Amino acid sequence: MTHIKLSISSFIALLLLTVSPSHAGTFKIMTAPYPPYTVSNGLKVKGLSVTALVTLMEMCGTPIDQKKIKLTPWAYAYECAAREPGQILLNAQRDSTTERLYKWVGPVLNTQVVLIGRKKDKLFIPTKAHLKNYRIASVRWSRPEKTLLAGGMHPEDLKRSASHVQALRQLDRGEVDLFAYTAKGAPYLMAGLGMQEKDYIIYYTFEDEPLYFAFSKDTDDKLIHRLNMTLKELKATGRDGTSQFEKILGSQIH
Repeated sequence: MTHIKLSISSFIALLLLTVSPSHAGTFKIMTAPYPPYTVSNGLKVKGLSVTALVTLMEMCGTPIDQKKIKLTPWAYAYECAAREPGQILLNAQRDSTTERLYKWVGPVLNTQVVLIGRKKDKLFIPTKAHLKNYRIASVRWSRPEKTLLAGGMHPEDLKRSASHVQALRQLDRGEVDLFAYTAKGAPYLMAGLGMQEKDYIIYYTFEDEPLYFAFSKDTDDKLIHRLNMTLKELKATGRDGTSQFEKILGSQIH
């Protein structure tokens, strides 16, 4: 009888360690469109960050319903994750302003904010100081634009557009010299507009930006710890020079 009681107690303890009592399977996940990290695909949201989140949550015993991943404006997503329980924000920026508002997993992925121009223009940008000589298009309130502003540029230095379509059309017509976006994301946007990637080049890498998962503050600390430890283990380089994390993401990461 004592043995049975101990076994039951051990089982309950194990269950508590592997499942978050408040939010197992009930998280709401939000993100803004940010290819290739989060991309709308019909009724689903897919991309590198989605694959990473689904994998981590499954491995930590807290699977999520991918249908609950919603695309929203950045400002709305940040506010909801800060104010409401049971929220996850993908591709979040972790800085002095956001640090205390969420619980953090990551960095999950890294992205490069770059300035892209036409090859035929043969621009010369050896340092950040030279950027003042060029017309730079950005998408108003986008993540890359925020990175430029945080890195010392001013709104008046930028040709701010309401969408990437307007900004890229300006670049294509030579009305601006550079377009600010991410190295992995820009080809997706260009392809959608019929622009040939081979005609453009990255002239300047502005900053490497780590991407995090931001969980609402009510999330169980044990779950956050497990997610971070699992992510660390997945990113460990194997004997073949690649990590399990890279293998899971597969062709999406290239």
